[in-house]
This record gives sequence, C-alpha cells and structure tokens, in this order.
Amino acid sequence: MSQPLLALGPHIFTIAPLNFQSIERETEACWPSIPRFGTAPGRQFTGFGEDPITISGLLFPEEMGGRDAYESVRATQAAAQPVLMVGWATASAARVFGRVVILRISDTQSIISREGQGRRVEYEIEVAPYLDNGRLGLFY
Repeated sequence: MSQPLLALGPHIFTIAPLNFQSIERETEACWPSIPRFGTAPGRQFTGFGEDPITISGLLFPEEMGGRDAYESVRATQAAAQPVLMVGWATASAARVFGRVVILRISDTQSIISREGQGRRVEYEIEVAPYLDNGRLGLFY
C-alpha cells in the first residue's frame, strides 16, 4: 500500500487506486447586519457556518482500480454516522480534521465501457464538521 494522503473514516485515499486531486475548504463566521435607530447598521457575531470541505478526485477504475473503494464511501454515507477525517503532511505527521459527516457525493462517469460503467470517474465528496452538542471540536 502506498503512502496514505487522507483518511475519511475507514476509507484511505492514496496515490492509487483511491486518490484525490484537491481539497476545497470553506469557513464562515456569521456577522449579520443589525439595524440601529438613528445611525448606520452594526454587525453582531451570531456563530459559525457549516464549514464544508470538498474532496475532488479522478479515478480510472479499469486501469488503476478504485471503483469499489469509491463506492464504499457511499455505504459509509448511507450509514449516517460521523467519521474521523485525518490528512497526512508527511510519513510521520498528520492533521486531525476531527469528526465529519458525509453530506454529498457526486460523480461524472465518462468513456463508458461495454458494461455501462465509466472508465473515467470524476467525483466530489462534501463533508462538514460534526458538532456534537454545538461544540466546535478539532476544527477550530
């Protein structure tokens, strides 16, 4: 097995077969505008947003495998349970993102084989922090 790049619960992303090309992370602090009598509106901090992370990847299942590993992420999503997300910077250093929930999985399959499956699979997996009882956990 090659060097792990990312773990999403039991799913290990490596260079091959299950890989990813990018991670997009969004954080939000909510500061709505509050009207004030006789002066300009002010802003008030009301909490944090959902802070999604999108994992994007490209698979060539017939050449490098990975279809079963990718589809097993859908099974984890269907289980509707939070999972731990960990990313590796080096062989010995990891970043613990914390517990996340899998919100969305989408893919585009092209170069369709005779079996009706894509030989090229572009995918996105969107996760968000699992905030147990409103606690921010390891994300902040």
